[in-house]
Amino acid sequence: MITTLLLVAAWTSCGRGKREEVQPPDQELDAALRPAALVSALRRLSGAHFHATATFRVNAAGGPDAGAKDAITTTTDLWIDKQGNFRLAESNDQDGGREVVRVAGDLAVALRFGKFIRRPAQDPEPQRFLEEGVGAPSATWDTVRRFVKVVPAGSRAFRLSQAAEPLPAPATATPLRKWRETVEVQTLVGDARLDASGGLQALSLASHFRAVRDGTPIEGEIAVAASVDAVLAPVTMPAAETLPARQRTILEERALLGGLGGRTPALQPSPKKGTGGRRPIEGVGSGQDGSKQPHRPSPAKQPAAGKQETP
Repeated sequence: MITTLLLVAAWTSCGRGKREEVQPPDQELDAALRPAALVSALRRLSGAHFHATATFRVNAAGGPDAGAKDAITTTTDLWIDKQGNFRLAESNDQDGGREVVRVAGDLAVALRFGKFIRRPAQDPEPQRFLEEGVGAPSATWDTVRRFVKVVPAGSRAFRLSQAAEPLPAPATATPLRKWRETVEVQTLVGDARLDASGGLQALSLASHFRAVRDGTPIEGEIAVAASVDAVLAPVTMPAAETLPARQRTILEERALLGGLGGRTPALQPSPKKGTGGRRPIEGVGSGQDGSKQPHRPSPAKQPAAGKQETP
């Protein structure tokens, strides 16, 4: 009887522990969409492909340039193999973009339409590239997070809609994020899906909003579509030029300017006896009367008129 009670108590406590580990749906998405967590989830798959398309549009509301649109759409593809090597390709509709490949201890980087330059990878640079590459879902979620209502829609699936009451605005960490406190969402729709371990599998989120930035009312649109798939193909290093080693500028300066700047002592005037180390200025000195008038040498003595000088 006692053994049975102990087993029941143990089973009950285990079940309670499992229930306490379950997080609310919105907090699950909070954790899954953080860039560092997204990168960790991709590494756990032993080979994965992350694909995302993000659109950001902003225009002034009610001002002289009302209706002028400032929009950009970015497409991102990130492949990570089971060895941890990765290839990141980003492009946008403004002819910008970059590609970054990391294999073993080397890193190759190229701007869009440019050639790859290869150099040794230096931590934490590779991790920073990865977190930037998967940052679009987090940036979108962070902008409208206070207005999102998350409802379970099946196994590890969620439906996203606009909440009736927004959450309080969090304390702003930097002045650049201050405008997010003024965001007011007009529309919001989307859905999300996680895998068994809590990693992101898919996200679709679109929203129209209004805000105030630098004292100017703005209205904008933000949308993201992201997915994660398992891929087993290894990542290889593309053809790339090595980064040429350049001499440090300080060494070049020393080679070109050696002996200058105080290395050679400046010439000093040689002191003369009785002048206290100063050179006398011709035509200036104390007069015979002790006055400080210019001293002029006396004219040569001339013979008196009508007399001849004795040879």
